[in-house]
Amino acid sequence: MKVPKVLSAIAAAAILLVTSASANAATNASNYVEGVDWTRKVITVVGEGIVPPDAVNYTQAKGMASKAAQADAYRKMGELVNGVRVEGETTVEKMLTTQDTIKLRVSATIKGAKIVNETFLSDGGYRVVMQVPIFGVSNSLAGAVFERNEATEPFPEPVADIAPTTPQYSSTTPVKRRIEMTAQVTIEENVDQGFNPVPTTPYRSPLSRMSVPSLDTIILQKLEANSMSVQEAVYQPTNAAATSQTVRRSVEDYASAAQGDYTGLIVDCRGLELQPVMSPVVKNVNGTKIYGHKNLDIDRVIREGMADYINDTANVDRAGVNPLVVKAVSVENFNSNPVLSIPDSNRVLIENHATKFLKDLKVVFLFD
Repeated sequence: MKVPKVLSAIAAAAILLVTSASANAATNASNYVEGVDWTRKVITVVGEGIVPPDAVNYTQAKGMASKAAQADAYRKMGELVNGVRVEGETTVEKMLTTQDTIKLRVSATIKGAKIVNETFLSDGGYRVVMQVPIFGVSNSLAGAVFERNEATEPFPEPVADIAPTTPQYSSTTPVKRRIEMTAQVTIEENVDQGFNPVPTTPYRSPLSRMSVPSLDTIILQKLEANSMSVQEAVYQPTNAAATSQTVRRSVEDYASAAQGDYTGLIVDCRGLELQPVMSPVVKNVNGTKIYGHKNLDIDRVIREGMADYINDTANVDRAGVNPLVVKAVSVENFNSNPVLSIPDSNRVLIENHATKFLKDLKVVFLFD
């Protein structure tokens, strides 16, 4: 008597369940969360398929169900990848409509998705979990969408007529405490509480040591003779001459203003609804970009990403053991770009000049 194919498929599924249920428990797949995980920098999808009615044996049943699940996973991966934001309003999908080369690379990246879990389900279905890394050397989305820079742009100079903030913590302050302090104390609150945001260590301008006095030198010498700090004169002019002849300084002139050996940067964006993107930009309130992919080695950006997006203050290792912490005042460009006050951005640029943490991509964004 000939056994109908549908019964053969059921029998094959039953055999598959008996032989693999203990080794591939369905709970394994529950360890993976479907979606774009910016903290772990990975895109995860779960595809499902069923044993087709024309399967005649165990091997065929497993293979056909697995292929159906993978096809479902590839479809979902394409949808998720298309929705990933590269920067601001620019999604991967928008890039694909105008750049055929990127379209081919993204397609290859999706097809190269890694299977991280496979499970035969109790109802005869098959489940497969697949992942694509957002960043990384091998088959990453960043490798598919980022183009090489023609030239690396230098970081901008500080705004010379505004004093950098002075962190209220020391190198021995625990990182979590630094974050708490920065979140609680703004520049305006510092003034209200009697703190002086202008560095108190006198800074003697190189201009004052020039052999031929210039107008700036004369002004500075007169101000110093009146027991005013040079920085107060530069940042907070109190007379017409100083106002019209504000001394402009480059980042090199601020070398002595660096407070020291910062290993990275933490930008606290909590409460601002920051939206993660592949290529974020940090700006100051004047609109000047102080950190973006054009300042960086694009190969390192592809490997590591420009920043970690973290919602746990205990997991900010990327910024190192002695990070500088600043609080974003707003976010721009579809909530993707943190914006810093001028004093905070000045402090970031001054310290980066000393220890190069921006160049080394040692940046963490705290977000909700």
